Amino acid sequence: MHRPLLFLLLISTSSFAQMITSAQQKALNSFVDYANQSADETAAVVQSIIDYYPRIHQKSSWGVPRFVCPVQLDDYYYNTALAQTKGLNAAISNALNSKVKDLRSASERIDEKCKALDTYHKLEDYKQDNFAKAELLIAELQLLLVEYKKRQSALQQELEASYKKLNAAASANAYHKADEMMRAEVERERSILDLWTFNVVENVHTGWPVDKFEQSILETDKHLAALQNFKPVLKYPASSMWTSFQGSLGSVLTSKRSGLDEYNYEAKKSDKHSNDVYMGLINYFNGTLVSDFNTFVQFAERDGYFGLKSIKYFPLFEIRTQTKMTEVAVKPYKDISHSPVPATPQRIALSKPLYEVLSNYVDYINETYRQTRYMQMVLTSFNSTAMYYKGLESFEKRGAMSFDYKDFQLPLSQYQKTVADSKSLAPAVAKSLNDQAEVIMNILKEMNDLGALLEIEAREKRYERDHLKKVYEIMERQKVLLEAWDEKKEVLYQDVRKVFDSYPIAQATSSWYISGKALQGLTDLDHEGLFNAKAYYKGASSGPVPTEKIDEGLRNVISKEFDNMKGIDKLGRYNGLCPYTPYEDLPVTSKALSEELKKLKPPTSSNEHPYHRMVYHYNDIVDDYNKFCELSHDVLHLKTVKQPELFDVKYPKPKDNTVQETAKPVATTAATQFPETKTSSQKDPVNQAKENAVVQRETKIQHDTIYIEKRDTVYLTESSENLRSMEGYATNNMVLLLDVSGSMNTPEKLPLLKSSVLDLLSMMRPEDQVSIISFSEKPKALLTATSFKEEAKVKKAISDLKPSGKTDGNAGLKLAYKVADENYVRGGNNRIILATDGEFALSDETRQLIEKFSTQDIFLTVFNFGKGAGSSKALEKLAGLGKGNYETISKENVELQLIREAKAKKKK
Repeated sequence: MHRPLLFLLLISTSSFAQMITSAQQKALNSFVDYANQSADETAAVVQSIIDYYPRIHQKSSWGVPRFVCPVQLDDYYYNTALAQTKGLNAAISNALNSKVKDLRSASERIDEKCKALDTYHKLEDYKQDNFAKAELLIAELQLLLVEYKKRQSALQQELEASYKKLNAAASANAYHKADEMMRAEVERERSILDLWTFNVVENVHTGWPVDKFEQSILETDKHLAALQNFKPVLKYPASSMWTSFQGSLGSVLTSKRSGLDEYNYEAKKSDKHSNDVYMGLINYFNGTLVSDFNTFVQFAERDGYFGLKSIKYFPLFEIRTQTKMTEVAVKPYKDISHSPVPATPQRIALSKPLYEVLSNYVDYINETYRQTRYMQMVLTSFNSTAMYYKGLESFEKRGAMSFDYKDFQLPLSQYQKTVADSKSLAPAVAKSLNDQAEVIMNILKEMNDLGALLEIEAREKRYERDHLKKVYEIMERQKVLLEAWDEKKEVLYQDVRKVFDSYPIAQATSSWYISGKALQGLTDLDHEGLFNAKAYYKGASSGPVPTEKIDEGLRNVISKEFDNMKGIDKLGRYNGLCPYTPYEDLPVTSKALSEELKKLKPPTSSNEHPYHRMVYHYNDIVDDYNKFCELSHDVLHLKTVKQPELFDVKYPKPKDNTVQETAKPVATTAATQFPETKTSSQKDPVNQAKENAVVQRETKIQHDTIYIEKRDTVYLTESSENLRSMEGYATNNMVLLLDVSGSMNTPEKLPLLKSSVLDLLSMMRPEDQVSIISFSEKPKALLTATSFKEEAKVKKAISDLKPSGKTDGNAGLKLAYKVADENYVRGGNNRIILATDGEFALSDETRQLIEKFSTQDIFLTVFNFGKGAGSSKALEKLAGLGKGNYETISKENVELQLIREAKAKKKK
């Protein structure tokens, strides 16, 4: 009777013995804790060498470089790990003890060399050998770090093997599967970091494994999708770390994509970019992926799952000096004949995943728009300088021209994602669309190479040999490329839309569909009107442009608002998530476009080109429509694409009625090779503007107009003025109210603003004071009424800015006005600069506060780092309420806009 029960009991006891216990897990993870503590110590040593090494090769007025060994080895975690092995069997315990002692020994040797370098400096022995021993110690440290890495890997492998032995009979439940998927992703990202190292000789370009890095982006994207599709049943708080890990991996993916796209011609002049990508990914890896995974393991213990933590990554460095030459080979872009996209009518509605695949093409087009628009802006500015130099008889005592296009990027990651995701389309459709996307990328590649050639022409003064003949040939070719891109992107968009329209409507009676369709119809009419105007200005039509359909369409959108939007919540004008804002703003802007089209007239040389206002209004319409599409969520609307300005190459007026030289286009039949040359530092956008202003003064032109953003025109009315001089301007009481919510954590937002604020330090006076307030869920004054010249304090406050939480703009504004009021400067420039991406609702109390202080000489300027039209409109009205300026911020204009705010008021 008792035998079966005894048999089952034996089975149960045997199985339990093969599953890891809490004590065993604690023992294993104590080794991980030591390894992570040791990795932090080692990383600190590496960082100290990274900071120190370049300074021993630079002459500085600050005296000799100093070196201090940054850490003392911690014994607590090491001793704890050795003491925790009692719950393990002898074989496992002995193996782990051996591996951890090896790691400790390796860290002690690193510590010994670090302290030797510290002592060397304290004894000032560098005065006798000119840092020769320092070089030797650093070379020895480099080898010791490689050995340490091997010991760390050996410990990790031993820990994983021990864990598998102890947990051999564990059942594969939801926790086990989640653990397995996250651990695999951690190791994949670790293997990417193993591909390269930090080069302490940063001013040379030795290259990095960009091809493998590019391939890894696709892998990360694929595995992130797998994580998102898996829905394990986990208890809170372990479940929170599952979703947090996905967000962290998304941040890693974004960082990798930025690293790929930013590897442009400028970045290929040194190893700074690859170093930044390397260190940035290590920070993400340790601070998000490993942290989230290890926290998941801790939380899972509460639910009876005993996992093994992961070990942090630490950087390796090398001393590399072998320069990798970057060849500029300008080849005509490869065209692919366009075959009509086969958009067969479909029977079932478009799925969300397939919609996102089609949306990739629209996002790709709009990203190429941003890049070509930047190139056009740089070319326009450069052209004004070229006109002056072209008109000179002699270049004697003339400084070199400057072509600065360092922020132009090929959107490789967006192109890569677009093509990779297209596998879910029908093969014939995918091929047609991808061929067109490839041609557009080819056009941008030729643009990029021509830009590099222009930079070399300008920097090396090659234009003096042929009196700018080659310069004008390149600019003419750039014009051809800009027009080709414009034509190709339009065809691609129409084909994508044809595929989108081939699917039946799933929710034809939904207010979201009806209202979105009404906006799309009006946007299409605006598009037709704009293109008619473009044809007129290109000489392809004689005008006028009919606007009756636009006027009728915008009246219908306005008059049917309550029917079209029935049942959709109205969140308020100042809420960036309210769909009524883009719905109501779009027809207003459409009316402004219609009025411009009615005034169709030839351009004059003295005024702004009429088409500029038209395309400005149209792109505002695109922003409104695309914002509505983003807000419609479950009802799918395809976004549309922006349109470029007209571009023409300008020549100086002929002298004495002589015939103007006609530039020939760059040859399009063969590749033109240009050898890599050493480059000098380039002027930043502010200095470029200053140079252009000087050129314009010498040719007696009244204004130099530089188009920074679609609505930003800076008039340098005093061409002799130094833009970075504060002479004659009122004392600043500047309050920087900086949104540090999670949505600001992208390279083109908060990090961009932080670097630009630091750039202000050099131009401000001791009497100019700054306050810095950060806000997300709770505002915090990091700095109050501090002189810009107290650089250490300002830099610390800037470095303390860390993205987190959700936006609470009302609380931030309330504190900002309090600080501004308490430090008010009579007759000064009392100004709050709100920097945000716009997603918060304004309370009535805050609105009244802004109105009150706008009458008391404290003004509110808004820097919008967002891309949504709804939030743009709300923030623009907010700036108007505060009687300040509204600016849409990008890499290209942020420095000039900050200077503009610092010089917003002159002394009386």
